[in-house]
Amino acid sequence: MLASMHWMPRWLVAATLVFVGAMTSARAEVLLSCSFSPGTTASGDLISRGLYLTDFPGQSLRSVKLRHSAQIAGPYLITLTARRGSFDGPVIGEPYTASVTLSGDNGNGVDVTYELGDQPVAPGSTVALAVTATGPGSSVYFDVGSQTHCNHVVETENTQPPLSSVRANRLGVEVRGRAVTQTFYSCPFGTGGDRITRGLYITNYPGETLRKVKLRYSGDSAGGATVRITARQDAFNGSVIGEAQTKSLSFASGAQEIEWDFGGALVKKGSTITFTQEVLSSSAGNVYFANAASGSCPGVVETDGTDAPLDTVRGTRGIQVTGDREAGYRNVVEYFVPALNHYFVSGRPNEQALLDRYPTLYQRTGAAFVGFPASGAPQGSLPICRFYLPPNLGGSNSHFYGQPSDCTLITNTGNPMFVFEGYDFALYPPLNGACPSYAPNKVYRSFNNRVAQNDGNHRYTTTIAAYNAMTAQGWVAEGAVFCSAKTTP
Repeated sequence: MLASMHWMPRWLVAATLVFVGAMTSARAEVLLSCSFSPGTTASGDLISRGLYLTDFPGQSLRSVKLRHSAQIAGPYLITLTARRGSFDGPVIGEPYTASVTLSGDNGNGVDVTYELGDQPVAPGSTVALAVTATGPGSSVYFDVGSQTHCNHVVETENTQPPLSSVRANRLGVEVRGRAVTQTFYSCPFGTGGDRITRGLYITNYPGETLRKVKLRYSGDSAGGATVRITARQDAFNGSVIGEAQTKSLSFASGAQEIEWDFGGALVKKGSTITFTQEVLSSSAGNVYFANAASGSCPGVVETDGTDAPLDTVRGTRGIQVTGDREAGYRNVVEYFVPALNHYFVSGRPNEQALLDRYPTLYQRTGAAFVGFPASGAPQGSLPICRFYLPPNLGGSNSHFYGQPSDCTLITNTGNPMFVFEGYDFALYPPLNGACPSYAPNKVYRSFNNRVAQNDGNHRYTTTIAAYNAMTAQGWVAEGAVFCSAKTTP
C-alpha cells in the first residue's frame, strides 16, 4: 500500500485507482520507437501476451507508451510492470497503473504512457514488460503496430518466465530514457607537456553530467606522486562539480594515463568546466600533463595559471571526457491535504498518479522541483529518505524527509513511531547556505511547530515569498534544505 494512502478513508484505500498524466519531464530521449497503426487504429493482440526489449539501447527507463483498445467500452485500470532480464526478474521501479476509458469493438485505440521514474537499466540488457487490466470486459489489447519488424522488440505468446515463446518481432511502442554515456571530447595525447599547476578548461559542454576525464601524466624521473583534481562550474573559483578526486600515480615505466571518475555529476549544458590539479606528494619531481597530439583541439583550453574566473590562454591539452546528454530526473510534486491541513511532497510517479485521482482530497499546490531517482543519482547529490508517522503508533499522520545522516539518526533511535518508507528522491544539499551554480534553486523547509498537539507537519516551498508567508503564519523557518536545477512556484 502506498504510504500516502494512510490518509484516505478505508473504502478509498481499497480502490487504489490512478490516472494517466502524472507530471513528467519532457527531456527524456526516445530510445526506441516502433510505429503504431495509422491514426488511432488499434489492431492488436490481447495484453495477456508479453513484451520484452532486447539489447536495451539506453541506461535508464523513464516511460513506456503503448496503445490500448478493448472489446467492451468503458473505464479500465491497466497496470504495466517492468522487470530486469525476465518475466520473473526484479521489478524496475514500481508498477504503474493507468486509468483510461477505452472504446468498444477493438476499434480506436488510446495511447497510454506509463511513467517508471527514470530507473537505471544496464545498457544491452533485457527488459520484460507485462500488462494486466481490470474493467467491464476481459479482452483488452495492445496495438501490434504498422511495422513488420522492429529492432529490440519481441512480443511473446504469454508471460511465462524466464521469457516466453516468440510470437512476433514487433509491437507499437515508444520507450524513453537516458541515452548511453557519450564521449564529448577526444584530444589524442602527444609528447611533452606542462606542469599540472597550469589550468585547463573545456567550453560549450554538450551534456548534463560529467563522468570520466582521462589525462596523461609524467614526472621528472621514475617514482610516484599523489595528485588531486577538482572540477568546477564556469570558472576556476566556481561551484565544485561532484567531488574532488585523489589518486596515486606511478612513473616507474614512464608516462601514465589516468581516468578520473566524477560519477555523473550534474553540470550546466553548454557551459564551461574548469579543472585544477594539485600535487599532494611526489618522489618523481615535477608532474606534467601531456600535450595534444595536434596543435588544435576545439573546446579544450590550457591556461597559464588558475586565476579566477579564467586565466590567460596558453594552448590546448590532450584529454578525453565522457558524460551524459541528460541527467536522470525525478519530479517532486507538492500536495495539500485539506482534511489534515497538512502539506506533502512525493517524487514517486505512481504515487503522484494515485493522488491525482482524488483532486479534492489531495490538491496540487502548483509547486514542484526537479530531483533525481535515489538509485543511480549523480555524484555529490544525496538520497532523501522518507519516514511516515502513523497515528496508530502515536504519530502526527505526516511525513519526514531527511538526508542520510538524518536517516541513520532516526533509525538508530529505534522509535517505532517513525516508519521507514525508503528513499523518495535525491538532491544536492546547500553548502554554507548556498546552492551550486548548476543547481541554483533553493527548496526551503518550514515546520508548523505543533508537536504539543501531535500535529507536526513540514512544508517544502520553492520560492522565498512562499517561505516567508509560512513564517508569517507562525511556522518555524528552517532554511534551505535542498538545491534543484529547476523549480516551479
